[in-house]
Parts: sequence; C-alpha cells; structure tokens
Amino acid sequence: MNFNVAIVGPGRSKQGTGPFIARSFKQLGCDVQAIVSSSLSSANKAANDLKNEYAINCAAYESLEILLQNHSIDIVVISTPVDSHFQYLTTAIHAGCHVFCEKPLWWPNNELMTHHDVIRITSETSALVNACHENKVLLQLNTQWPYTLPTYYDLHPSLKSQSSIKSFTMWLSPQSHGNTMIIDTVSHLLSMLYALVGNGKINNIESNFHTANSNQDLEIQFDYLHAFGDTKASIKLTSSNSFPKPAAYAINGMRVDRHVELPNYLISLRSNDEQLPIEDPLVCSIKNFLSTIQSKASTDEVTLIDGMTHLAQIYLAATQH
Repeated sequence: MNFNVAIVGPGRSKQGTGPFIARSFKQLGCDVQAIVSSSLSSANKAANDLKNEYAINCAAYESLEILLQNHSIDIVVISTPVDSHFQYLTTAIHAGCHVFCEKPLWWPNNELMTHHDVIRITSETSALVNACHENKVLLQLNTQWPYTLPTYYDLHPSLKSQSSIKSFTMWLSPQSHGNTMIIDTVSHLLSMLYALVGNGKINNIESNFHTANSNQDLEIQFDYLHAFGDTKASIKLTSSNSFPKPAAYAINGMRVDRHVELPNYLISLRSNDEQLPIEDPLVCSIKNFLSTIQSKASTDEVTLIDGMTHLAQIYLAATQH
C-alpha cells in the first residue's frame, strides 16, 4: 500500500533526523507529499534540500493544519523539538492520520516539580492514546535501538543461554546539556528495557545531577522490576557536538559500541576486536510502523503511557533530589 506522508520538522538543524526519515519513507514506497517547518522560508529550504539530495518533490508549509487541508495525508511524521510534539500530535490524530513520532512522545513546557506533574503527564498521554483509538489511527515512536539486538547477540552469543538480565547500561552523547539531556536520552534506555524484559516498574532512582559539572558525565541508575526479576539499569551521558555521536550499551557487563561510517552512514556494532554490520535501525523502525498499520493493529498504549510515566519519574527524581 502506498501511503501519503507529511514530515513535520524536515530540516537538519541541531542534527535533526527529518531528512533521513523522509528518505527512508520514500525508499519503502511511500509518497512524501509535503513538509512543515517553523517558517515558510525554512520549509522551502528543506524542500529544496530533499529534492536535490533524495529526489523528493514536496510542497512546503509553515502550518500542519493548512497542509492537511490541501493534501490527503495518511501518515504524519513528527521530527521537531519535543516541546512542540503535543500540539502536532493532537492535530494529526484528530485529522485521522497515523503518526510516527521521534522520542520522547512529548514533554510539557513547564518544569516538573512534584509528583502531581507526573500524574498529569500520565493522564495527558492516556488522553492522546484514547484519541488514537477513537480516530482509528496508529501512534508509534521511532524506536531504533532494539533493532540492534540480533547483532549484539551475534557478538555475545553466550548471553543467549543466560537466564536473566541482571544489568543494562547505556552510554550516549547528546548535544544538549543539564536536565535536557535526561529528556533527550532516557527514552532510548527505556525502549531497550521494554524490548529485553517487557514493561515493569522503576524503584530506587539515583543520580549525580546536582554534583556533576559540565565536564562530568551525568549518571542515572535505578532498579527495574519486571515479570522476570530485577534489572539494575543505568545511563551515562556526556554532552557532545561531534557527529556521528559515540554510543554504546552493555547487557550483564558485556559491551558493544556503535560505529558509523560516513558518508554512507553504514552502521555496525563493535565488541573487542570483532565488528559486525547491522541493517539501518531507522529503516527497520519505519518498516515495523508500516507493517503495523497494514495489520490494523492498535496503538501500544501500555508502552506509550509507561514510557512517559517512567521518563517523568526519572526526570523528577534526578533533578529534584
């Protein structure tokens, strides 16, 4: 089935993923018809870049509402800064469009201060999910890291026989600083935990947020309680402007580092002296999204709601204690 796609946030500013998402949707047979940016001039520039680099011919808009009035769109991709996600999500869902959204799903403009703010985030996320059911559309996050797991197990085959995942650690290098690093990265850690052991509960959150300075890693750790036991989870963050960004993870202490070869963006995982290529996780994520639409499956409400609740709990505990 050929889907008509609109991209919100198609530019490359701050190392945005919009152009790569547009390219991948086209490669998978979709028609990227239109894009939305923060201004008409930036939208026109992004449209020209997509035409020149990927032969994507699309109309440019500065309003999603106006775009949807002029085009029959099946899928809206949201690849903007997170503080704008909620507005675009609401517009797209109520227009009857499926939504493919960058992580995290959304984030409030005001600072989280109390447990009541966490409850509000859970409630508003539940309302978004309910709107998806009412409008019969799929809402899915761009979740890429879990698609690296098959290659990880090829590098560490002994883990396949281990009965439990006692620890999981990620090392990431966001461009942001301070508390914004938590918003930008913790959803990646959570997506891996959900893929490895399923949904669960978070306890005993600790961080060095108030003692770390700009030259130190920000570290967060917690207990993740799930149906198979208790996993010690942690994330270590170092702000970086380099590209491609350093990234790694370890299961039960067995680490792999992501390696990206430019300019073709060939991705592989490396452990000690062994290195194996992986299929582009972005393409895998979009393939999964498209196949889920075609299967008429419902939005995964538990993962979306838990993901936002857990992110809010971790953010509050790390920044307020």
